[in-house]
Amino acid sequence: MEKALVYKADDRSILLPYYKRFLIEPTLPYIPARLHPNVITHFGHVLNLTAVALLVAMRPRHGWVFIASMLLLQIYTWADNADGAHARRTRQSSAFGEFLDHGLDVLNTTYIGLMTVLAIDSTHAWAIVLSIIIPGAASLTYWEQAETGIFRMGLLNQIESVMVLSVIMVVDAVFGVELLHQVRLGPVTAWHFLHVWPLITILFGMARGVMRVHGAGRPVLPALAFLALHATIFAAGSMHLLSTLVAVSFAVAVNVFWGARMLSRRLAGERARVEPALVVGMLGMAGYIGLRTVGMSLTHEQGVALAALACGAYAVCSVQAARDGIASIERPAETSQQAA
Repeated sequence: MEKALVYKADDRSILLPYYKRFLIEPTLPYIPARLHPNVITHFGHVLNLTAVALLVAMRPRHGWVFIASMLLLQIYTWADNADGAHARRTRQSSAFGEFLDHGLDVLNTTYIGLMTVLAIDSTHAWAIVLSIIIPGAASLTYWEQAETGIFRMGLLNQIESVMVLSVIMVVDAVFGVELLHQVRLGPVTAWHFLHVWPLITILFGMARGVMRVHGAGRPVLPALAFLALHATIFAAGSMHLLSTLVAVSFAVAVNVFWGARMLSRRLAGERARVEPALVVGMLGMAGYIGLRTVGMSLTHEQGVALAALACGAYAVCSVQAARDGIASIERPAETSQQAA
């Protein structure tokens, strides 16, 4: 038997109940009962990856690419909500299904962060900030779940974010991204609002998550180490010591690693701890900033090589975390078979 896993959620999303009522529940009867929920999960992930790949490859300023990515994003959102509903309806829910769904969501929130950056025409510093906090908030949620046993989502979450992003991409397709700089209320343009509002709301949500864990008597140092590494990445980027591509890639690698690690620890019933990989990354980035500040220089090729090495190391750690999580699910089944 597969390991049983208690799942408690506190989802206060404003739009989610209506989304389920009008877009999920009416479509469930049309999904074949024999279709495994994990197929829907993978299908949605591939579509979301395709959506961001289109934007990254084409870098459009207007036109059909935004519409295509928006439609793929919407289908992914449907799949991300339909897989669990289909699993419960057909009694195919499993710990592995939850791990797969949440594990891929670490990647999916990364894709949504990148699509947001491209859709609202972010500058260098803003691209780094949004690439850190959008998937970073998801990873922090998994840490809170590992510590408290409750998966908490705020009032403004996946559905709300995807709907706003979809509207923006339609506007971009019709009028071009320049319109965001032209629409203004006094000195504040739509471009400014679409950057500052997510920053405020996401940071507020992350701070509340840390405070809830602290209030539950759990240590918050693991999360602070995660946030500290991101702070050094942003510092290096804002000082133009890292290119946008390198800073965003590093931030993505760190988020995926920590999200996978927190999911794995929850499945294994282990408490979160300060991950040595985060400490090493923070010290390395701080040392890099210090050396660059005193005049050390790197060629473009050397910088790319170091970034690739760091991202590769976190990728290996992420894969190992995923393997540990899957192993913790399968272990009880193996034990039962041996006892029989």
